[in-house]
Parts: sequence; structure tokens; C-alpha cells
Amino acid sequence: MDTFVQILISGIALGFLYALVSLSFVVLLKATGHFNLLPGSFVLLGAYTLFQFHQNFGIDFWLSLLIAILLVTALGLGIQYVIFQRIDRTADQHAAGLAILLVTIGLLSLSQATAVSSWGAEVLLLGDPWGLNTLRLGAINVPMRDIWVIALSIAVLIIFWLVIQHTRVGVGMRAIASDTQAAFVQGISPRKVAPYAWLMSAGAAVIAGVLMATEAGGGLRPTLDVVAFTALPALILGGIRSLPGCVAGGLVLGVLQQLANGYAPAAFGQHFATVLPWIIMIIVLLVRPSGLFATREFRRA
Repeated sequence: MDTFVQILISGIALGFLYALVSLSFVVLLKATGHFNLLPGSFVLLGAYTLFQFHQNFGIDFWLSLLIAILLVTALGLGIQYVIFQRIDRTADQHAAGLAILLVTIGLLSLSQATAVSSWGAEVLLLGDPWGLNTLRLGAINVPMRDIWVIALSIAVLIIFWLVIQHTRVGVGMRAIASDTQAAFVQGISPRKVAPYAWLMSAGAAVIAGVLMATEAGGGLRPTLDVVAFTALPALILGGIRSLPGCVAGGLVLGVLQQLANGYAPAAFGQHFATVLPWIIMIIVLLVRPSGLFATREFRRA
């Protein structure tokens, strides 16, 4: 029973990590109207930026995290204004969506190359404040990293909910996601909403990247964005435009993956837990393509 509880806690922590990355994708999709892969780059570059400021420049960990979020936000806004808006003006909606997706695949490769050329390919340690410490609850040892993952993720989710449900920026984001032209007619400018959306997306992605790159998580490495994309099945499972769905999908996948790690028969293969989220994603796409928590407008589409 103790082992089951420990695996369950680990699965919940992993699920919140998936939820953070998924939220980063969904917020950008709602604000720009196009699905893109930039949150993967945000995860990678955000963690390396924190390493640069904290380990190389000696700046406080939390201040370095804030700097990393702001710099990644600025990078995202620059890409939005220089590339995405130009594509939107010159191509129809479907062509623009495909073009933006392809551009972000290229930017993702560029991010990996930049990380390797700037910081090398070896594993680096962020110097995270919780390190390898554990909290002992009876016979259960809970890594402090898991506790921080859960606490920070819940804090981010509450902030997102407050912004989206109770601020004019959130009303604007929901209106743009529902009907961009109608929102524009009502005086809601996507240009004014965009900076907040990029800040929220960068914040969720950078925090997720830093938590993935902790010492307990295996350290900082150039393939961190690939790990982040394991969150995509959570996005599909929850419904690609649904914020609550991202959280639910992430938690379901995180718990199932950790249970598979602990209890799956050896006959399933050594890497069964790794591929399990993708198997679940394929089944969901076959049975309910809009996801389990799809919003009404996405199901109509």
C-alpha cells in the first residue's frame, strides 16, 4: 500500500507537469488562433536561461526564474509580431495555420542547436533550491521536488483561472478564441491581448522546464523539449482548447504512466510506460477526436 501511495503522489506531480506544458500550448492557441510548437522551445530556452543567470551570473534562483520568463515572453512576442502576423496577413486561414506550424518546427530545431552551441551537450545542474531532499511521511518518502511541482502548478493554475475568468484580458482571450472577427468588432484588439497571452504561456512553459530540469529530474539537457512534448497526449486527452481539460488530461496520464512504471508486467517491454501516453492519445483520437473535455465551439468545428 505504501508503494502504491508513493507512486500515486509521483504520478500526480508528473501529471501537473504535463498540465503546465499543455496550458502553455492552449493559451497560445486561444490567443493566436493557430496551434504551434513554440512552448517546446520555451521549456528548453527558459531552463537554460535560468541556468545562465543563476549558475553563471550568480543571481538568486527565483529572480533568475522571473528573468527567464520575461526574456522568453519577449522572444515569443517578437516572433508573433515579426513572423506570425506577417503570415496571417498574406495567407488564408488554413495555409497560415500550416505555415506557422512548420515555422515553429524550424524554430524548435534552432532552439536545440542554440542550446548545444551555447551551453554544450552535457547534463548541467540548475542548483535548484530543493535539490535531492525528501519528506518522510511514515513509510513513504516524498521528494521535495514533487511537492514543489504540485505547489507551483496549483499556484499557476489558480492565477490562470483568476485572469481568464475575472479580468478584462481573460474576457478578451475568450472572445478572440470564440470568434476573432466578432471580438474585433466589439472593440477587443488581439494586439492588446497578445502580450498577456505570451506572458502566461511563457510562464507556464518556463516553470515546467525548470521543474523538469531539476537535479531530481535528471538535470538540464538539450533534449528537454522532447520530454516536454510528452505532454501533448494530455492536450489531446483533455480537449485541445479546454484549460480544465488540460489539467484533467495531465493528471490522468501522469498517474497512469507512473502506475505502468511500477506495476506493468515485464512482458510489456522496458519502455512501455514511456509510450503509454502516445497509445492513449491514439485511442482517444480514434474514439473521441475532440477530447474528453472539448469545448462546445471545438466540437462544432
